[in-house]
Amino acid sequence: MNGSCCIWIHGWGMSPGVWDDPRDLLPAARHRMFSYADCDSVEQMRERLRRMIREETAPVHLIGWSLGGMLALEAALEQWERSAPGDAGGAEHLPHPIVRVILIGATLRFAGPDRAKSWPERIVRRMKTQMETRPEETLLRFAESMFSAAEREYRSEYPRWMERLRMNTDFSRQGLDAGLQYLLETDLTGRWSRFASGRSENGSAALSDEHRPDVVWLHGTEDPICPFGAVADIPGRALIVFRGAGHVPFMTEPDLFAEAVRRIVHDYR
Repeated sequence: MNGSCCIWIHGWGMSPGVWDDPRDLLPAARHRMFSYADCDSVEQMRERLRRMIREETAPVHLIGWSLGGMLALEAALEQWERSAPGDAGGAEHLPHPIVRVILIGATLRFAGPDRAKSWPERIVRRMKTQMETRPEETLLRFAESMFSAAEREYRSEYPRWMERLRMNTDFSRQGLDAGLQYLLETDLTGRWSRFASGRSENGSAALSDEHRPDVVWLHGTEDPICPFGAVADIPGRALIVFRGAGHVPFMTEPDLFAEAVRRIVHDYR
């Protein structure tokens, strides 16, 4: 990854500080931390990420966790879709394109009816209501729910993990609400299916691989936030599994996570 830029995008209600250790795994790259500060809508979040990509003078690697992973995947899908023949916008608007996307504990659809693949919508709506009256408590409960039962019960590092997750969030109050609404409404399943098949939206043409980034999914099998069932059908080469891990494998399985990142860099360069 020499000469490249890594843009790290954290999840809902969290802080860029969650990346303090993981970014050291890629010492040869230049790192930029995405911030949700002053983003009061999802479109503002999307536009900030687009702007960060446009500003780059080197190939871009997006590393997104949870909500941040969904935003990263959206940006990559947008780049690829704009490479369609006859698209007036065209991928030339991304002169240093996204070449790789690493998705950690991410999903195509966060809220839905299938509990094996998503969270029930009623829980997300309840979180929206609770954020109005008990925001600190709601954020704490969400952070606590990220770990598997074994991680909470048997790992002495749990207090340290929670301390890292409880760092002050860079989300505004409006941004937190917008993020939950995004998680309620967003479904990337159709766009991902077209990306995976390499076909245009109407299925009539194959799109160019020139602007097609590599996408790798990293996921814990016991993830209580984005259930493993959501990614179980991802082809093997594109899915790295952390057995028994919850939603934050970069914290709870640092050695395995480091090995996975090195494999990605080696296999996909």
